[in-house]
This record gives sequence, structure tokens and C-alpha cells, in this order.
Amino acid sequence: MATPVEFISILHQSHTQAKVFHHQTDSFSVHKAVGEYYEEIVELVDGLVESTEGIGPRLVGYTTKPLVDYTDVEIVKTYFKGLYDYVQRERTSVFQTTWQQNQIDNIAELIAETLFQLSLK
Repeated sequence: MATPVEFISILHQSHTQAKVFHHQTDSFSVHKAVGEYYEEIVELVDGLVESTEGIGPRLVGYTTKPLVDYTDVEIVKTYFKGLYDYVQRERTSVFQTTWQQNQIDNIAELIAETLFQLSLK
């Protein structure tokens, strides 16, 4: 079971990981899909953090994991599928209010849209 700061750390890291894929890919469709993701995820995570901190303590102790280099589209798909699965698995154990779940729905939707775009040729 994740903690709020662990959950948010994973989402923060997804922004940086998407930038790495965006800069390293030679595929226009990957470049576009992950570019849209990293532009949108910042605002969604920021809203979740700020509203959560509005009713609770500040989140401290953020962590990061090693970034993955782009090798092909499959590594990007695998990353985002794992991210989607993580968000869905951990969301209810970390955040209980309906408005937090609504914000996480928007994050999950963005990840799912990115996966769809990555499936296009």
C-alpha cells in the first residue's frame, strides 16, 4: 500500500520520464503522445497535491527512481501501462474522498489516452 507522498512521487516522476522519452525517440507519434502527456500531467498533479494539502499536512519526503532510456515504442507502452496499473491499484488506499478520486480519474484518463496514442502507427 502506497503513501500519499509515494503516490505523488510516482506521478511527478512520470513527467520527467515522459520528457526523456520525448527527447530520445525518433518516432513522431511517440514524440507527440508523450509530449502531450508531460504538458498536461503537471497541472493535474499540482491540483491533487494542493487540494490534498489544503485539508491535511504538507507532503514531504518525495523520492525518485532511475529514469529509463528510450529504446523503442514498446518500452514506452510498457512504462505507461505499468503507470496506469499502479494508479488504479493504489488510488483508493491512498486517497479516500470523492473529489480526490475525481482528480485521479483525470490522471488515469490522461494515461489511458496516452496509451491509445501510442497504439497508433
